[in-house]
Amino acid sequence: MTPSEPVRWSTFAPRYEALAAETPTAADVAAWLERWSDLIKDVGEARAALMRAKDADPTDEAAEAAYVAFVRDVQPEVTRAEQVLNERLLAVRDWTPEPRHEQMLRGVRTEAELYREENLPLETEIATLSNDFNKITGALRARVGGEELSIPQAQRRLLDPDRAVREAAWRAIQAANREAAPALDDLFLRLLALRRRVARNAGFDTYRDYAWRAMNRFDYTPEDTRELHHAVETHVTPLLRRVNEDRARGLGLPALRPWDTQADPSGLPALAPFTSTEEYVETARRIFDTLDPTLGAQFGAMADGGYLDLAPRPGKVPGYGYCNYLPRTGSPYIYWSAVGTDGDVRVLMHEAGHAFHFLASGRPDDLAWNLLSPIEFAEVGSQAMELLTLPLLEKPVGYYDAADAARARRDKAETVLRQFTGQATGDAFQQWLYADAPEDVTIDMIDAKWLECHARFNEGVDWSGFEDARAKGWQFVHVFAYPLYLIEYSLAWMGALQVWQGARRDPAAALERYRAALSLGGTRPLRELFETAGARFAFDEGTMRGLVDLLAGELDAARATGD
Repeated sequence: MTPSEPVRWSTFAPRYEALAAETPTAADVAAWLERWSDLIKDVGEARAALMRAKDADPTDEAAEAAYVAFVRDVQPEVTRAEQVLNERLLAVRDWTPEPRHEQMLRGVRTEAELYREENLPLETEIATLSNDFNKITGALRARVGGEELSIPQAQRRLLDPDRAVREAAWRAIQAANREAAPALDDLFLRLLALRRRVARNAGFDTYRDYAWRAMNRFDYTPEDTRELHHAVETHVTPLLRRVNEDRARGLGLPALRPWDTQADPSGLPALAPFTSTEEYVETARRIFDTLDPTLGAQFGAMADGGYLDLAPRPGKVPGYGYCNYLPRTGSPYIYWSAVGTDGDVRVLMHEAGHAFHFLASGRPDDLAWNLLSPIEFAEVGSQAMELLTLPLLEKPVGYYDAADAARARRDKAETVLRQFTGQATGDAFQQWLYADAPEDVTIDMIDAKWLECHARFNEGVDWSGFEDARAKGWQFVHVFAYPLYLIEYSLAWMGALQVWQGARRDPAAALERYRAALSLGGTRPLRELFETAGARFAFDEGTMRGLVDLLAGELDAARATGD
């Protein structure tokens, strides 16, 4: 099979039918599960390969058609067949599951309970429409000074010390977004209606409540996340306001405007960590090898094997990066469009953390269900790697001289603050959208709610005259393609910052705990995964206060070093 060739249901159907024809007993369920697991891995490999081919060349119509065909024709049949096997497993009597099966069974029970035949075509339509977001935004271009730029290229100019350059780039990006907004408005209303139908078919009053179950959020509730929202509003927002005020003073401005939030606060040129994709990758390889030779070897194998797709190309979706796993090949791959910024460095450290997680938990002989941790901890694996590599950003190992390394550490601390407020904004907005918004909600109502949520958590930037642009801040990939998947990042930052605290006291011990937690995959509950990594799964104001103090200290230390 070449990447652009469609994968047909007939490839997998006989094996599903053979498993469904059996009635496993307690004595033979382990072997039956092994065969089912092998099949899941083969399906996962096929889907990941098709996604990789589609994203590698967004202009390849055959590759996109093959991926869409899988989503439309194969995935519904897989879901239908999986439900039959779920029921077979849950019907086995007198079987005492091993500890490694306990989390799997929780997920299987939930999947079986939520399954509705009438939802299969709706889920297919949702997946297809979600891909339309990538096509719309991937085609956007910003015209800056007579030059047509991709959105990532234009965003790079937001780092320029020349304020006129930043403003021109920001306005051009907003003009491109404004042109796409009506299509995205229409697309989202269609997605919202479909998601509501899916939830009601499954017996839920709201899509929020349905999604909570479908995402296996066993360990926390919407009320817990609202406690986290309060902690962010109480402790993160004031510090970020202070950061914005310091930035305005450093730039000699009476107030920050939207195009001023990313430039260096002292007016220095933007950090330029690398000038080629090759330099980008080789420096990262050196950083990981210095942190831990095993991690360095794993990253090197990905680089040498062609599993890093990092070069910018026309059509690549702006701001769209991920790490996926090929369970049969046994390798992760990373997708991103790097243009030479410090943000690119952070993305690569993050996605490599996911890759190391896949490799630590993706043992070939383990069950497919156990290979991946819950999302909340999967993001600890990636975000902690961003922090654990901070001491290695300085040359001769890393990308920067001492002063620029200090700037990068300061920017990382500031970025975490902005992510906390951005994720709280997005989660509060989406919980309203999927639980409280009226049945006849309009785009005007949606825009107004986003403005309300954004104002709650984000202070210190003057948006006057650009309220329309601010109101469309909700038009990003998570809202369209990954509904309610955002607060996981904040929960993971709570864990990752605690891992970092431990590393500042004893780097070797913290790295050992981190890797031990990654190796557990999905075999243990969420709270136990955090504890194994040396952290506590927390939402509370007290924990947030301590972590914000840590970030404030890092900002002060980095500023002093840079000065």
